[in-house]
Amino acid sequence: MNRIILSISILMVFCFSAMAQHGKGEGRGRMHKEIKAQKISYITQKLELTPEEAQLFWPVYNELEKKKDALRKEGRVLFHKIRNGLDSIPESELVQISDDMIAYRIKDAQLNKEYHEKFKKILPIKKVLELYHTEKQFQSMLLRKIKEKGRHMGRKERN
Repeated sequence: MNRIILSISILMVFCFSAMAQHGKGEGRGRMHKEIKAQKISYITQKLELTPEEAQLFWPVYNELEKKKDALRKEGRVLFHKIRNGLDSIPESELVQISDDMIAYRIKDAQLNKEYHEKFKKILPIKKVLELYHTEKQFQSMLLRKIKEKGRHMGRKERN
């Protein structure tokens, strides 16, 4: 499951990077804020948080998101190193990059574990599990929208 989430997260990072290159920097920031607002709304609706749960949950969730954003930046640096191919990178550097990638995955898993424990203290376990399912649903929906937008843009360019 963590591999799937990691893969989707990496894919989203690359999609957002590609989309940002087509637009202006301020457009990227606005798009990121809109997606974040949609995600908050989606999670709130799906989890049916009580006011008390929401008051405790959102600060912790936002803290996790900030840490995940920082971790994703770390991951982008790693993937940036190999994006032009592995053949041009010396063997010793490849070993270090591969070790760093495993360390990145471990950090991600540790972060997930740490916040899983925090969520269990705030929410009933059923809502914690619903959170994980809802995040996955949101990511799938977002990827579908990105694909649709790509197809739509492709049609525009052909016309």
